[in-house]
Amino acid sequence: MLRFAMVAAAALLVAAPAAQAQGDAAYAVIQKAADAYLTSLAANDFFDITADDVHERMKSGKKDFVVVDVRVPKDKKYDLGHLPGALFIGVTDIAKPASLARLPKDKDIIVYCDTGQQQNKAVTALRLLGYRAYAMKWGYMAWKVAPPTGSTLDEISAAIANDYPIEK
Repeated sequence: MLRFAMVAAAALLVAAPAAQAQGDAAYAVIQKAADAYLTSLAANDFFDITADDVHERMKSGKKDFVVVDVRVPKDKKYDLGHLPGALFIGVTDIAKPASLARLPKDKDIIVYCDTGQQQNKAVTALRLLGYRAYAMKWGYMAWKVAPPTGSTLDEISAAIANDYPIEK
């Protein structure tokens, strides 16, 4: 039943309006699975792994994980440099049958994008489908500062300099 609920929640990621149209019963199943996933995040360190940990696993020669680069477009990102041994599966393709067929369910799947935002969508989808997926904290910019991650860091620095007001 839990596996069904997880798959149903994955459907929510791509077709929330359709799920609502299916009626209250389908909505309740999806809501329960989404709640179970979200409430498990903190207890599982948000399914994050650091670049240092990924590097150590690579150096150790362990074969219990697969690294997946979800950055798009491929020719301007993956093709210009990626983590050693990383597979390329674009973030919007991660849940397609052909992509899932490339991913083992008995190994950790370490996913990264440019900055850490897009990879979390892929990790959520993979987790809901039963994969042991983890996001490399801060994405590719934690591994190597290169375009466009260098410009992302510049944009973050510029935004911080604005010193926007907060409320207490």
